Amino acid sequence: MQETLNFGKSEKNKLTEILTKFEEGKTTNYFEEKRAKHEGCTITLYTSGKISIQGENASKVKDEILSQMGLEQELSIGIDETGRGEFDGPMVISGVLADNNELRQIRDSKKTRDIAKKEKIVSEKMLGAVTVTLNAELIDLVRNSGKNLNELEAETIDKISEILSNYMSAKIIVDGAPLKVKNKKIIFEPKADDHVASVGAASIIAKHARNNSSDKKTRKTWKRKSE
Repeated sequence: MQETLNFGKSEKNKLTEILTKFEEGKTTNYFEEKRAKHEGCTITLYTSGKISIQGENASKVKDEILSQMGLEQELSIGIDETGRGEFDGPMVISGVLADNNELRQIRDSKKTRDIAKKEKIVSEKMLGAVTVTLNAELIDLVRNSGKNLNELEAETIDKISEILSNYMSAKIIVDGAPLKVKNKKIIFEPKADDHVASVGAASIIAKHARNNSSDKKTRKTWKRKSE
């Protein structure tokens, strides 16, 4: 059995302190920060902040680590997209409102093998989500009207954040470089999908929606260079 938890780099000191209480293990490569053994499990802390727990009691050890971290509720609205740079099919933008501590096992969809399985976890643990699917034909119509993908994505992000913010006040974090959004409270953060659980969850939801889309049309206005 294997369990995975993801933490920000700022939390690694606390994690190291917890693992020091367990039997010490030996790291095997440069991207492993610390190894420990506990309850018959091998626990590996990576430099990225990811923790891997392998063994029959992995679930029990996972719960013990989370308990010792003393985490308080951490609500956030994570937003991410998939399919933007593809030449066919839809671009999907999703927003997830969740307690990050409930989704510590979620990472960026690009680093996730079983999207459908992770989507079930996100659906169960999240508080709410909004997904907008923009099919290839719509993208062509919008671009032919004079609007570029940056503008289209920015408008969609504003709408998603507005809807979810109506239900619960929370920090809004979007994966990627800044776009010209109207809501100045939105935080753009490169690689947020890898260390903010709600953003990783949004990445999973968006990828799952794109994987299950029947739209396979080619985008006639597709360009190789980013806008």
